[in-house]
Amino acid sequence: MTGRTTDPSATAARVVVLGSSGHAREVLAIAASCAGVAVVGCVGPANDADAARLPVPWLGEDGWLETAPADLDYVIGIGHGPTRARLDRLTGRRAARLVDPHATVGPRVVIGPGTVLWPGSVLTADITAGRHVHIGTNVSVGHDTRLDDCATLLPGCTVAGSCRIGRAATICAGATVIDGVSVGAGAVLGAGAVAIRDVPAGAVAVGVPARPLAATGGGSCHE
Repeated sequence: MTGRTTDPSATAARVVVLGSSGHAREVLAIAASCAGVAVVGCVGPANDADAARLPVPWLGEDGWLETAPADLDYVIGIGHGPTRARLDRLTGRRAARLVDPHATVGPRVVIGPGTVLWPGSVLTADITAGRHVHIGTNVSVGHDTRLDDCATLLPGCTVAGSCRIGRAATICAGATVIDGVSVGAGAVLGAGAVAIRDVPAGAVAVGVPARPLAATGGGSCHE
């Protein structure tokens, strides 16, 4: 089935997006396609060029949330998983789920608060996605896989069945994680890489088959 965040007949949830970059604009586009979601604006550091390209008002720096109405939900429009983890600890608000109507969510799939599914993403069955997981365009996630909080799956990657993607780990564009393999917390699997064995926490792994290069403490392969 395709996903919707809320009952279209329900009162629209008022949401602010944390971030102002291109990644945030993609999140805004998904929010606009979701029934029952009304985006109030964006919050966080922004240069003039980024603010000018936003399709919604830029409301101010991160401190704006401290005095904002209590009924505002939030979603983090930042591609870097460790940054999402840090911001989640600071907000003290309810996080909104965003599921693009062109995403496919199978049976017994659990989607945590703040998680965003891009168009064309497929979660097959019996999958758990934690808080603030970002699942990009045309990503495929197989059965019985666990995506820990703030994991990032970039466009076109494939995570096969019975895998685990650790907290704030990043699977870069076009990469593949084969059945039963784990990618540790804060690790990065490089673009086009194929993980046929576990990737240690904090490592950067590249190549076919993927081999760790270095410890990163939470790296990234995108903005």
